[in-house]
Amino acid sequence: MEYIELHCHSNFSLLDGASHPDELVEQAKELGMTALAITDHDGLYGAVQFARAADKAGIKPIIGAEITLNRGHHLTLLAKNRQGYSNLCRLITRAQLDHRKGSPSTDKHTLAKHSEGLFCLSGCRRGEIPELLMAGKDEKAYNAARGYLDIFGVDNFFIELQNNLRPEDERLCQKLVELASTLGARYVAANNVHYAVKEKHRLQDILACIRNTATLEKSAHLRRPNAEFYLKAAADMEALFNEYPQALTNTLHIAEQCNVDLDFSSYRFPDFLLPDGETADDYLARLCWQRVGDRYPELTGEVKHQLNYELDLVSKLGLSGYFLIVWDIMDYARRNGIPAQGRGSAANSIIAYILGITRVDPICHKLFVGRFINEEMSSLPDIDIDVSTNHREQLIQYVYQKYGEEHVAMVCTYVTFQARNAIREVGKVLGMPADIIDRMAKTVSAYNAKDIEEDLGSLDRFRSYVTSVPWQHFVSLYHEIADFPRHLSIHVGGMVISSCPLTDIVPLERATMPGRVVCQWDKDSIDDAGFVKIDFLALGALSQLQEAIELIRERTWRRIDMSRIDFEDAEVYDMLCKGDTIGIFQVESAAQMQTITRLKPRNLVDMAHEVGAVRPGVGVNQGVHEYLARRSGNKPLTYDHPLEKHALER
Repeated sequence: MEYIELHCHSNFSLLDGASHPDELVEQAKELGMTALAITDHDGLYGAVQFARAADKAGIKPIIGAEITLNRGHHLTLLAKNRQGYSNLCRLITRAQLDHRKGSPSTDKHTLAKHSEGLFCLSGCRRGEIPELLMAGKDEKAYNAARGYLDIFGVDNFFIELQNNLRPEDERLCQKLVELASTLGARYVAANNVHYAVKEKHRLQDILACIRNTATLEKSAHLRRPNAEFYLKAAADMEALFNEYPQALTNTLHIAEQCNVDLDFSSYRFPDFLLPDGETADDYLARLCWQRVGDRYPELTGEVKHQLNYELDLVSKLGLSGYFLIVWDIMDYARRNGIPAQGRGSAANSIIAYILGITRVDPICHKLFVGRFINEEMSSLPDIDIDVSTNHREQLIQYVYQKYGEEHVAMVCTYVTFQARNAIREVGKVLGMPADIIDRMAKTVSAYNAKDIEEDLGSLDRFRSYVTSVPWQHFVSLYHEIADFPRHLSIHVGGMVISSCPLTDIVPLERATMPGRVVCQWDKDSIDDAGFVKIDFLALGALSQLQEAIELIRERTWRRIDMSRIDFEDAEVYDMLCKGDTIGIFQVESAAQMQTITRLKPRNLVDMAHEVGAVRPGVGVNQGVHEYLARRSGNKPLTYDHPLEKHALER
């Protein structure tokens, strides 16, 4: 007998599921399953991550969700095709946006409106039908089931059977099968999975306690009654449903019909409004050739070659529309006096420089465009925009107005359990003394959860605990919960812009910040799905520069053009070489001061090396000291291979 699990929660059922999507996929493969569904609560947060893991493991990913209906009833929905997937996104979006944050729900009218392309399973014990049957309200259960059957049709609605070895489960399954027979509906088995393997039930108990702010000792009524909610093998499910073999066969029938691909690269950005008769490639090329003289009064062969090369490359990769969108945003900023500029590897592009997206000349500084964009890149280029803190909201609102609220959303990020908050939350649930929890949390690294035994075992106060069973229990749970998503937040600046309504592709929900809406995918899922993300990063230094420019204008009637300042001003470098950098963006820390006085920069390239040197990783094996020794001539320049010279000589 084969079996496919169709009701399964990952840890993106926040504070409920106790396994990462990858762990569930790995266990499904171990059990010989050819497909697996993820049905997290009212969201598709981990859908892309799950789909990628399943594809890699050779398992068909089935995308679904356990949605909440009015009155708190649960219903399991699975997407059959792209239409069903889009309807699932719309249902979740409406459930999230039409109610206060954290309390999503939908009604049957909305459900009926977006039912096409979806399988509907009647749900767990918190489903409307099982709840009515357990209350002895058989007629109402029949009417409720009849309603779902009318919405989804006999081919797409299934009565869901679950047997988690609770005392009443077998009787409930019998009544559900009788109801299905009376209705002429089919039934299907599911295990309401909340963790990959049985041992993870301990962590699921901890998550339930955190969710309800309760200790383990006083939470029996809040936790699941046993450890049977794990991903089970076909043989185990066959033993549980030996009276209803069709319930297992129907899991294969449903899985076979669910075929959803989460590649949305064809929708990755909207069409830019173009003059009649022009393509995006033509318009981008015309813009660049019209403006190249502003940046390069002398049009050398090198400039022409580089611009032609990049225009061909951008056209080949289908990214002309993306550059036009970013140019339009930056042009709006320029016209409205908003301090903004591109950052990072985008500065290597001559197109970005000519269009005013960046302000560093890639020809003069011999920057390599392949670091930003190349034919073999596995992901889309990323243009981050630094914008004045005081003006960031204005720029974001322009994007909303330009492309419409249906096509634009902020990217989310998942706040995860890191070392210190994992100690505090797990410790509270286990009833550990508050002073011990506080001491532990303040002792370990803020983020790294790997070395707790070493960090705490060296302290006299904790040394006697480390071999005890309770301590080992605590440490085990602490490691298991590390990096679990705890709640949703807004990415620091990421926005996604789509050619079709975003609600066809990813659910939206309210952010904590009033008036903000975020999509349910983080930046990694956005990239994997083929979307382009634009980051608007608030930078206080740009606000300060703008204020200084305005003060200069008021006092001298001179307007400073920051794109044309002199990068060779010797007095500026004299000041920097003295370590007089308090209040200067990026070089005011103690480490920067120490390095800048030794490196003694005299031009912009020197400054780039100096700022780059004071970064994580460079200091390993005395990296900064070794660089300075070679720069000063105290150590010879050597290369392990001649090819290194071209790449590293500068």
